[in-house]
Amino acid sequence: MPRFLIVVALTLPVSGRGHCTLDGKASHHDLGTEAVQAMSKSAAQPSWQESLFLSIPSNSSARASLEYITSKPHVAGTVGDLHMAEYVRDSFRREGITAELDPQKVLLTYPIRSALQLVDSTGRVVSAAKLAEDVLQEDNTSDTWWRNHTFNAFSPSGDVTAPVVYANFGLPEDFAALKAAGVDVRGTIALMRYGKCFRGLKAMNAQKAGALAAAIYSDPEQDGYAQGSVYPYGPWRPESSVQRGSIQFISLCAGDPTRAYAPHGKSVEELCGYSREELIPQIPVLPISYGDAAIFLDSLGGKEAPASFKGALNITYRTGPTQMQYKVRMQVDNHFQSSPVWNVVGKIPGTLPADLDQPVLLGNHRDAWVYGAADPNSGTAQLLEVAKGLGELLRRGWRPLRSIYLCSWSGEEYGLLGSTAWGEVNGDGPGALLKRALAYLNVDVGVSGAHFRAAGTPSLAQLLSGVLGQVHHPASQKPLSEHWSGRLYSLGSGSDYTVFIDRLGIPSLDMSFTPGEAHYGVYHSVYDSFNWMATEGDPNFTYHVAMSQVWGLTALRLAGSDDRGNLPLPLNLSIQAQAISSYIAEAKQTLNHTAPERVLRFEPLEQATAAFLQAADKSSEEADRLRKLGPPAFDEIVAFNNKIGLLERSFLMESGLPGRKWFRHCLQAPGLYTGYAAKTLPGITEAISAKDWQLAQAQIQACAERIWSAASALSDVGLVIAV
Repeated sequence: MPRFLIVVALTLPVSGRGHCTLDGKASHHDLGTEAVQAMSKSAAQPSWQESLFLSIPSNSSARASLEYITSKPHVAGTVGDLHMAEYVRDSFRREGITAELDPQKVLLTYPIRSALQLVDSTGRVVSAAKLAEDVLQEDNTSDTWWRNHTFNAFSPSGDVTAPVVYANFGLPEDFAALKAAGVDVRGTIALMRYGKCFRGLKAMNAQKAGALAAAIYSDPEQDGYAQGSVYPYGPWRPESSVQRGSIQFISLCAGDPTRAYAPHGKSVEELCGYSREELIPQIPVLPISYGDAAIFLDSLGGKEAPASFKGALNITYRTGPTQMQYKVRMQVDNHFQSSPVWNVVGKIPGTLPADLDQPVLLGNHRDAWVYGAADPNSGTAQLLEVAKGLGELLRRGWRPLRSIYLCSWSGEEYGLLGSTAWGEVNGDGPGALLKRALAYLNVDVGVSGAHFRAAGTPSLAQLLSGVLGQVHHPASQKPLSEHWSGRLYSLGSGSDYTVFIDRLGIPSLDMSFTPGEAHYGVYHSVYDSFNWMATEGDPNFTYHVAMSQVWGLTALRLAGSDDRGNLPLPLNLSIQAQAISSYIAEAKQTLNHTAPERVLRFEPLEQATAAFLQAADKSSEEADRLRKLGPPAFDEIVAFNNKIGLLERSFLMESGLPGRKWFRHCLQAPGLYTGYAAKTLPGITEAISAKDWQLAQAQIQACAERIWSAASALSDVGLVIAV
């Protein structure tokens, strides 16, 4: 048995609660609309540099950039990916920004061929999946080699003939429900639908349950006709559309599962605690459309599925297995290779001396599953608009106080490969670039709808509120702050912020415009194209402009301006302390739901948080005092900024989370069985879900120590840790 299965059984949760989309049930800190309005109104008015920057992003140039980037496929590691890397690098350079390619060697997989067939007892093919996305006359880029080669990255090759069992979303409780109903998954092909958790965890759970192979489809209930009109007549997923994607076990460890680039000579086992074989599936996995899935769902026998298993297809959903006279043959042939992916890193040097610099990082990944007009290249087009605005400021003589890095990552779609490699290489060692990094600002799917959403470190919430007060919503022309709920989601995984917050403790934000609680309809398909964006996603490209303005203005306020001198950093640690209190309340709710009769001592955590809140409030008073003094207090401000700018590192646990040593942040991490969505106080809540009470109490103490450490760093005194 692979080692990770033993760890899961002993120390990690079996409930699988949570969602891969940022919905109202995901972990978050709710600032409230009134607080957002108050913070946005009290924020400073734009300086001349900021006003000039806000005037630069344009819908026509964002449109032109996106049209070019989506003119050819650019899957990670391919010639198209290198071409687009050079395009981004050259675009930075045209704005006067120093930029270079940063190749990182990683493990990649590509499809050769696949088949999925319903066969009778003699082996005769009764019906077969098309495994191809239709060419649409309305979409002039839909006829590409990639439409006939849908695949899941890191799936091994295999040829399996077996009955099919329908396992709903592939969550642990779904497999438990099948077992309770007398349905044996062992020796079968598990058919699951997308939603509720990261696809790699569906594969992990199917493998753990004894399946020989797995297929994953997009049910129209999640993002197809049940949501509205399908593309090209609306934004939702059509019948032949397939969601590609990585099936790496991302919540165990992010990044290249081989660590082919060998950061500082460390192996994947040293960094992650797992071997390559434990981080990717050992059974073949294939993504399919709901048009293809209907063939195999309709062939199932067994009991009618429970209501929670039923989607929107016009069939009777059954658990399976496949009717006695039939089996399913699944063939997957994928090629594994180690090759480079190309990050692009642009730099605008700050005027502070190197030993005082606190770099601000902006990042978006560039590689896509085929064209990626929304995911991720709406964000890439916005990054280029930010570069244009910063370039114009440079031409006018502006210089940032702190260095600004513009990062275009590759390999994100395979498992955050490029950003993780760069973060690990530059995160450790004497003089490491990221040792003093102030913040990481991520935009991935910049635009797929009209609703602004943000996930991030709570200390950045006040800054974000102020920025939203200066940018207008494209539909209403009112400040975006009036459209934001004030719900700041916790950071889990699934995008490039992961290494920065979870591994390195750098405050991070992830921002987007979304259609609401569902994924947009053409996610990870050939139809995530320029035509979809130009007709459905953002026809006027006004949301592209708004996100460029939010992203760039946030960076400007963090980086500061040389002509205004050094000022206290715009971090609100009191909001951070209040958020921790809400995390404790959430952990208590988890305990009450899991084992209401059980008592855990939360007092160490509560006492540490109270001390941190007191120290945070005093630091806010100190910031106000220093802000009034201005340049004469330069040395005091430097000391203050050093203190609060590095504070997030206090929450890192050197040994990492139980069973997941790569994830070191004690306040949030991706849930083991969600992959995308965060768990707050993860070491505590996951031990509670696993009913490991000794571990839960130990994790309460361990996290309390980290919060005491943060309080002590703010107070400049040693505080006694409550036991």
